[in-house]
Amino acid sequence: MILLINPPYYIDNIFRKSLTKVGALLPPLGLAYIAAVLEKNNYDVKIIDGPALSVREGYGFNDLKNDIKKYNPDLVGITATTPQFIFAKSTAEAVKEINPDVPIVLGGAHISCLPEKTMSEIREIDFGVIGEGENTFLELVRKIQQKTDGTVNGTIYREDGTIKLSPPREFIENIDSIPYPAWHLLPMDLYRPSPLNYRRLPATAIMTSRGCPYRCAYCSKPIHRSKFRAHSPERVVGEIEYLINNFGIKDIQIFDDTFTMDNARAEKICDLIIDKDIDIVWNCMTRADKVTKHLLNKMKKAGCYGIGFGVESGNPHILKRISKGVGMDQIRKAFAWTKEEKIQTRAFFMIGFPGENEETINDSLNFAKELDPTALQLMVATPYPGTPLWELAQQEGTLNIKDWTNFTFYAPKEVPYVPEGMEQEQMLEMYSKAYKSFYLRPSFLLKRVLEIKSFGDINRYFMAMRAVIGM
Repeated sequence: MILLINPPYYIDNIFRKSLTKVGALLPPLGLAYIAAVLEKNNYDVKIIDGPALSVREGYGFNDLKNDIKKYNPDLVGITATTPQFIFAKSTAEAVKEINPDVPIVLGGAHISCLPEKTMSEIREIDFGVIGEGENTFLELVRKIQQKTDGTVNGTIYREDGTIKLSPPREFIENIDSIPYPAWHLLPMDLYRPSPLNYRRLPATAIMTSRGCPYRCAYCSKPIHRSKFRAHSPERVVGEIEYLINNFGIKDIQIFDDTFTMDNARAEKICDLIIDKDIDIVWNCMTRADKVTKHLLNKMKKAGCYGIGFGVESGNPHILKRISKGVGMDQIRKAFAWTKEEKIQTRAFFMIGFPGENEETINDSLNFAKELDPTALQLMVATPYPGTPLWELAQQEGTLNIKDWTNFTFYAPKEVPYVPEGMEQEQMLEMYSKAYKSFYLRPSFLLKRVLEIKSFGDINRYFMAMRAVIGM
């Protein structure tokens, strides 16, 4: 039996209750895709989604150890982004404590960015999967099971006390060849997007494409890289129908980097939803330069109620410096067109890029108020390994992340990066003030009140406001 683990969090009871009320709980799609491929090839698979279980049910590492003993797996696969590194390390230690002989495979964004460093820091890991995992993991399982010689492309491994890196693996060109994620292995009743990212429950998230060709300096994309590959419209709508028929899903968050990268494909998906009269509502994320009035009109008719746009900054110099590739006038047009279709807007901004100062941060806040989105999501820029921002941050300012084993995105003790000329306390103060200044405007609050149409809307907005107050 193969056990796939999304590591649980270290969280205290207060933080767990807070996340339960206002946090997003989304399915680990990477593990679910790998599980589906394994099941298709007649392997017995279990998935433990630690974050969902830890937030909603208080699941911790003692529970994880009990489950490892219960399942007694022949092989364990663990996934980890960079913020999850510390949890992945603890998970690997727990597995080896129970059974030192069971092979452990680590996949995900962090090891794909820093393969040798990760293998040296987590000595319990036997193999690492670099990049897309479906075919690599399957081939690796067969090799381990059959004890055959030879390397598996797209992996890192230990041999005679040394760490060795295999040649990279080619991308999966036809991603329609991958089966639907193994939804039946996940605790589907626990998932829910953040309050402003759903309208009806049950809700979940799907991915309809992989890869992004743009070169934004802050973006880490070690798994799917830069080549855009997409599921066919028929496959996308088929999966939506499967989720409706098997799990009663009513609302979907499309988790693509840029859902409307191919306007014709996005329009065909909308046409199929409309023609089949599918009862689904959904939201997505995209770029301001990848929408048209015609497409937005079609998306609205197909059930789209919200679009998140990556704006990042309201300062032209900063936008150019981070290679965003979208001008402020394009952003203004996209927001205006989206509002004309009565589709709600989310604006993603970051503060604290190299070259940032109090003036440029205020430019961003003023631009956010000008755009007046339904929701603002403000983040502190985090320089992830392998990104141009990582290189810039080491040259300019103070990079507080020296050791990823002590860093967690979920409860940071300090700002990960402070631009030259700024102080950490100043960054934190401006972050807090920006949220208050945006969300506590009388005009903003009045608009949200006027949008309320049901008790569910009241509940969602109440939870969202609690989150803002917490920030």
